[in-house]
Amino acid sequence: MRKIVLTAALLCFVASTAFSAAFQPTVLKLTAPAAIKYAFDGKTLSIPVTATGTPADVSFLVFTNNMGSKVSNVTNGYLGWHFVNRIDTCLYMSATNAVDKGTTTNINWDGKMKNGGPAVPAGTYTYYLFGYDNKSPKVQMTKQISTSPWNYHTILEKDAKGLPMAAPVMYMGDGVRTTATGGKSITVDYNHTSKRWVIGNDPLDATLLETCVTTGLVDVGGLAFLPTDQTVFFHDTLRNNGNKVTKKWKWVPNGPAVLDTNWGDNGEFVYATACPAGWNFGPGVVSDGKDYLLVTNNDMSGVGKESKMILVDVTDGSEFKRVDMTNWWTNLAEGDPAIGGQYTGGPTAFSFRNGLVALGSHSTCVNSVMDVYQAKTADSFLWVNKNGDYVGDHNWEVAAKHPWLCNDYVVGPYKYTMSMDNQGFCIFPSYDMGAVSFGLYAPDGTGISYKAYAGEVAKQKYGCEFIDYASPFDGIYSSASADPTSGAIAAGIWYVGHDSFKGIISNVVVGVEEAAPSAFAVAQNSPNPFNPTTSINFTLAKAGKVTVDVFNAAGQKVDTIVNTTMNQGAHSVTWNASKFSAGVYFYTVNSGNMSKTMKMTLLK
Repeated sequence: MRKIVLTAALLCFVASTAFSAAFQPTVLKLTAPAAIKYAFDGKTLSIPVTATGTPADVSFLVFTNNMGSKVSNVTNGYLGWHFVNRIDTCLYMSATNAVDKGTTTNINWDGKMKNGGPAVPAGTYTYYLFGYDNKSPKVQMTKQISTSPWNYHTILEKDAKGLPMAAPVMYMGDGVRTTATGGKSITVDYNHTSKRWVIGNDPLDATLLETCVTTGLVDVGGLAFLPTDQTVFFHDTLRNNGNKVTKKWKWVPNGPAVLDTNWGDNGEFVYATACPAGWNFGPGVVSDGKDYLLVTNNDMSGVGKESKMILVDVTDGSEFKRVDMTNWWTNLAEGDPAIGGQYTGGPTAFSFRNGLVALGSHSTCVNSVMDVYQAKTADSFLWVNKNGDYVGDHNWEVAAKHPWLCNDYVVGPYKYTMSMDNQGFCIFPSYDMGAVSFGLYAPDGTGISYKAYAGEVAKQKYGCEFIDYASPFDGIYSSASADPTSGAIAAGIWYVGHDSFKGIISNVVVGVEEAAPSAFAVAQNSPNPFNPTTSINFTLAKAGKVTVDVFNAAGQKVDTIVNTTMNQGAHSVTWNASKFSAGVYFYTVNSGNMSKTMKMTLLK
């Protein structure tokens, strides 16, 4: 009998081992000409676009090129929905284009402006492609981390040396929603469990989840990390006097975090808000990856009358400066009880990329992108999208009780997150808009449309976030499309393929360098899969220091193939993996400020 039980146990172990698998998404890649010559003669321009990996729903846009210096604080559009400042702007936007996997589809343009406008004058223009997979079912990235209105994610794409990670890491701050009852303030502290997940792990293996516990009244928003030491993090708590507090902690894997009392004022940076306890929605803390933390004194209860971005010195916890956002994120007229809205609408969601921060909130029609480093507040906002173009708008329906009321947190779409990709496209989840998944903004804030993943339903959507740094995990990460009352909120994070592209259209043969500023390229290793050797081919734009490192599926560096100076041009190196076990590995080629990571599979 004992032998039978032992045999059964062994079979269970073998079965569980056989069926466990790392998360290895099929990445979408769009390919098109970097520079296109066009005579602007009224004839149709056909642009060949190829999708590899997955099929793609592709939007095509034409923008001005290097004309941003001539744009200054311009507001236009229906109801004044669009504000742009110091950036190039959209001239044309196509309807959706279906591009099948592995095929090339021509996207046509007649040389005219959007909405049947006049012909675009001859010259040089930037064109963009935005694509995502709307045909394939979502793939579960993990079951161990979820999404909700009060759980915000932080995704690390670069390591403490500023180099792209072989596998990105997702953190979830524990934003517990609490409410004061009986007119009494909340005075007790809570233990909050933040979570760490290496993307690429087996989605179902709960033993790979790492946690860390902090203490505070009410946890607020996402986490930020010290750029030079990613075991050090910052998060916000909300006190019952309305103050928010940023604290610096040492991450202790699966244990209690250690507060650094030498940072700030006894371990704290305190800033005032009008937000009462229980209204803890907020973006928390965001790192700019260099010198500062970004926090905001937003008030989600609707009674506050200001909104400011605060830059905090990451080294000593002192305040560097404040950027006044009140003009865009508060509305004193709509806060009048007779009107039916609220004073403040956020922001409650951050996305920092390429030196810019995208801002959003489910409580308002407003979305925006700003450059917080500008000396003048008036120059900080690059674009703002408000009510008027129907993408992200509030109370736009004919039957709306309060037509075109912007600051209103009791109507959809509920835009709980805001995420920006590497080309500047921004997306937000769009619950209460029917069977759609996200709203899409162009790099100048032009509303493109609402988009739907395959099999989308009219249920709650809590988040959608980009990973976009030429990694094997690039794509959109979102919640399950199901009502949280069904228990599907615990179904984790799901993957959808995504890519965007930037090129040049010109009437002269110029612009290739602008569209592709370097000839740096990394090819897929060959053979792949392999045993035990494979070749890695890459091209350098210029001579310089080159490293080629190999990482395992957990993101740990296991080998360095190259660490030397190389000449400009094509190179090939060989990796001998005879001493390594079978499995998925990643190789990263670094040259100057250029880097690319690719996936490879070793068989034994």
